[in-house]
Amino acid sequence: MFFFLVFVFSIGYLVTAINLGNPISNNRLEPSFFPLLLGFFAVLFSSILLLREITANKKQTEDETLNTKNLDSTTETESTTDKASTAPSKYAPLLIMFSILSYILAFAFIGYFISSFLFVLSIIIIFSSLEKIIQKSIISIAIVLVGYLVFDQLFGVRLPALWG
Repeated sequence: MFFFLVFVFSIGYLVTAINLGNPISNNRLEPSFFPLLLGFFAVLFSSILLLREITANKKQTEDETLNTKNLDSTTETESTTDKASTAPSKYAPLLIMFSILSYILAFAFIGYFISSFLFVLSIIIIFSSLEKIIQKSIISIAIVLVGYLVFDQLFGVRLPALWG
């Protein structure tokens, strides 16, 4: 059900992005290009997640109706419990909402670079762990720099900075 809602919201976002206007004008990318690209990928990835959920539910239903237990299903159960230990906690949605709220509030005060770095790093940590924090910090810096290049350099959108 959750992935279906994500899919519906992704389609809504894509439709809204399409209504922003032409993404390319005079052989130049317009500000509507990035939301359109983001909407396309949101629909693509949410549809993949939805299909995975549907096939997993179908397989689970088939397994329950057949009520067969063999060695393959026990090893599969063991591997899914191993995956559960590295999966995000049940508080991940709340942590994500808190991260988004903090990012929105901090963006105007401490600027794009610091707030975006902390936001991206927090999202990465929510979905993984604190291991390899230096590598995750470098990835966060790279994502923030790409965002800066896209908005400031490519689209000419001035992003707030701590230093003025």
